[in-house]
Amino acid sequence: MKCNTVTFTASDGHRASFPLEFLIERGAVIADKVNGEDIAALMGCANQLWIPGFPAKYFVRDIAYIEFTVEEEPPALPDFVDDGHDYTNRPNVSCRAPFVGRVGEALLFEGWADDFDKRIVAVEFSLDGGATWTRQATPNTDAVRWVWWSFEWKPEAAGRYTMRVRAVNVDGKASPHPAEHQFTIAESGS
Repeated sequence: MKCNTVTFTASDGHRASFPLEFLIERGAVIADKVNGEDIAALMGCANQLWIPGFPAKYFVRDIAYIEFTVEEEPPALPDFVDDGHDYTNRPNVSCRAPFVGRVGEALLFEGWADDFDKRIVAVEFSLDGGATWTRQATPNTDAVRWVWWSFEWKPEAAGRYTMRVRAVNVDGKASPHPAEHQFTIAESGS
C-alpha cells in the first residue's frame, strides 16, 4: 500500500491532514516567499502551505513537521472544495506600511491580494472610513498568482489616520472586510 495522507504540523501544534493525491492534483507548495519577498516579512511565519483554489483559512503556517502516512481512508475534504467560495473575505487583501510619517513625505503602502480562481483587477484605498475609494488598476494579472500591489500617498496634515485597502476581482466584487493600517503623521521637521 502507498502513502495516501500528508499531515502538516505547525510550530504552535496545529495539525491538518490532506489526501496526498489532492495535494498533487492542486499543485500544493510550501511557500517561503511571496513574489520574491520573504513570507516572514508579510505574514510573520517562516513558511506556509499553499493549495491553489483552496481557501486560505485551511493553509498551515509555520510548518515544523510533515508526516507521510498510509491510512485506511485518506482524510475527507470540506464540502466547499468543489466551488471554493465559502471564504468570507473574497477577494482577500493585506496591507503593510510605516506606523509613523511626516507631512509632505510620501508613505509607501504595499501588500498582496488574491481571490483563488478569479483575477484581481484593482486595489482600492480609503482614508475616510470607506466613504470614498481611490482605485489603482492591477493590469496583467491572472487567477493563479497573488497580486503584489503598492500605493504611495503624501500626507498634507498631521494626525492619526487609518488606511483601508480592498481588492476588486474580475466580477467587480470588492473585499467585504478591507485590510486596515493605522499610522500617525507628524508635522514636517518635528
